[in-house]
Amino acid sequence: MPFRPRDSKTADEKISVATDGLNDQQVLDYLRAHPDFFRKHASAIAELSLSHESGNAVSLIEHQVAILRDRNMTMRRRMNELLQAARINDEIFAKTRSLNLALLEVNSWHELNEVLATHVLVDFEADFVCAHLAAANLVLALDHIQHHTAELPCQHLQNGNESACSVLREDELHELFPMSEHDKTGSAVILRLKVQEGSGVLCIGSRSPTRFAKNMDTLFVQYIADILAKVMNRLST
Repeated sequence: MPFRPRDSKTADEKISVATDGLNDQQVLDYLRAHPDFFRKHASAIAELSLSHESGNAVSLIEHQVAILRDRNMTMRRRMNELLQAARINDEIFAKTRSLNLALLEVNSWHELNEVLATHVLVDFEADFVCAHLAAANLVLALDHIQHHTAELPCQHLQNGNESACSVLREDELHELFPMSEHDKTGSAVILRLKVQEGSGVLCIGSRSPTRFAKNMDTLFVQYIADILAKVMNRLST
């Protein structure tokens, strides 16, 4: 005799067996004895099919409509959030495009210094910007481009990553942005520059300690750093 599971009824068969012994009056009696049933099982109301006859509105229908209205409001709120995020991304993309086009027109280190000041500080509303280059056979001491004979400043903040966002102390802010005055704390995003000679980082900073949070998306600024590195490589030849 083939093996048969002890309970092999389908879900529909089980429901049928469970409800065969119930009639409408028993269901009504149960609901009257448990008036808070639909409060405890609010999701069940949205699954009911109720007709709305003329006259006074049925309370269950009103409750069902309220649930559907809440769901609709939640969906609208999520849609608005997505639209707002899309608008912000469009603005960032437009500013990034403008900066990259300006970078392509740069023909000297002084022009590059001005582009960083104009686009990063003004368009992106950053408080500080500075690119640091080390051991690159250059002699630069511009407002927003600094050269170092030894190592780059605050290398421990990167931890070997392509990009890093961090809250900074006043002394760290001075190292990254030496041509500016600083408060006791701030924040910055530090991006590795893929230069051909030596090493480099692009630092964009804020006086606000929360502007560049650790979980911030760095896709757009990393793209800027990649274009900036290519321009620097061209100017170095």
